[in-house]
Amino acid sequence: MQVIVKITEFFLLSMSFGVSFFSFIAKSELTGAGFLKLIYNICLVSLGLGFVCNLSSGSVAGAKSLFYLISFFLLFLSSFFHKDEKSFSMWCLYFLQTASLLILLYLFQGNPGKIADGGLFSYFFILSSSLFLGIITYSMLLGHWYLVVPKLSERPLKVALIFTWLIMLLKFLLTCTALVKDVGFFLEGSRLGAGYMFNWIILAMRLAWGYLIIGIMSYFTWKLVKMRSIQSATGILYVMTFFVFIGELISTFIFYKYGMYL
Repeated sequence: MQVIVKITEFFLLSMSFGVSFFSFIAKSELTGAGFLKLIYNICLVSLGLGFVCNLSSGSVAGAKSLFYLISFFLLFLSSFFHKDEKSFSMWCLYFLQTASLLILLYLFQGNPGKIADGGLFSYFFILSSSLFLGIITYSMLLGHWYLVVPKLSERPLKVALIFTWLIMLLKFLLTCTALVKDVGFFLEGSRLGAGYMFNWIILAMRLAWGYLIIGIMSYFTWKLVKMRSIQSATGILYVMTFFVFIGELISTFIFYKYGMYL
């Protein structure tokens, strides 16, 4: 039960950080303040539910709860006061909320600075997952916004897809590094994790659903965006959002259950 709560909190926190982090891609002068209010409100709901998970795990007081409240307050200010034109004060709020959420992820992981026990690698691992979840979810929400602002340039979606490829490449390299580090999980007869055969099944699902399928679908999304078939591209982004959730769910479950990086 504790692992399930931990994974749920991670996903909610990742959604809040990842989606809000990429809010700079589409200029508010082009989308209108309504789009930023939409994504910030989604982040607020995710962060609020994450805070409930945090409380249910027994962490009522402490730095993590404090940064939950600080992040929530900053996101609320961004949502409530943002205008069509992004002012200097709104940029300051953006950097403050990003820094606050990064610290919150740091505290969620727990002492990631201890390189000796692999903590720093763990922090970058969950950070990359947060960014991967965030950019694909952000892209899907942005695709919907073209129904509100039909004349919006397709450039923001192209930029979002480029970020998707860069983060996916980073995650794949982290996975390869982890496979070398945790090679014992995949040696014949291994009893590490859930056992030799199950570990290989999980790895195959992780690579196929979390990387291969998303990579193929992102290529077709790029083609559709170039043709300005935005609604079709958004449909594919819906499916990509589903698969990134499944892929990262597999990864985080194995990570928090067995300490294996995928």
